[in-house]
Amino acid sequence: MSAWGDFGIQAAGALLGTLAGGAISVLVARWQTLRTLDAQSQLAAAQERSASELARLERERERITVAASALLERLADLKADLPSVPEIDEETPRFARAALERCGMAMQSVRRGMHTELMAISSPEVRERYRMLVKLTYDVAWRGVGRGNRERQIWDIGNYLRYVGHSLECLIEGRDIPPHAEPPVLDRSGAEAWLPPFPVPYWDDPADGS
Repeated sequence: MSAWGDFGIQAAGALLGTLAGGAISVLVARWQTLRTLDAQSQLAAAQERSASELARLERERERITVAASALLERLADLKADLPSVPEIDEETPRFARAALERCGMAMQSVRRGMHTELMAISSPEVRERYRMLVKLTYDVAWRGVGRGNRERQIWDIGNYLRYVGHSLECLIEGRDIPPHAEPPVLDRSGAEAWLPPFPVPYWDDPADGS
């Protein structure tokens, strides 16, 4: 073969090598680009899911806060008229009719809360405590449970109301709710009022108004 033939073969080989190397470089660059785009897409999707979940949690917290605040207002109205609760169904009550009517309206308000705002409370423990408070209040007012000890009735309901209120406040503030406490047995013997078996903040603070 002539020198020109050898040169042509060598040049063709070099050209093929260059073209092959260029093609491989293009394929590698394209693969890297696709891989980068896929990673970016996955990251964007993960960030979108995270933002969506955060927004959902914020909406849920806001709904719980609004509901718990409304329930606390209902409890505050009942708390103001607690001494009238045992007198609601008495033939000769000690309090004026206006006070009894106000107390009855507060009781109805608390009971309505059980079928409205309480549905927005995510904690089953807090929902059960609120329902128990409604039951205790109506047991005293309309069923006469524990009628032999009127003062203790008032304190039992009042202290359990504060326990429920503290549970709602913890939900609003994002803190752990207080542990479970067995509710008062209204027709038990003895005159000592019910208290939760653990300390509650501000329980003995005169500013609390209890």
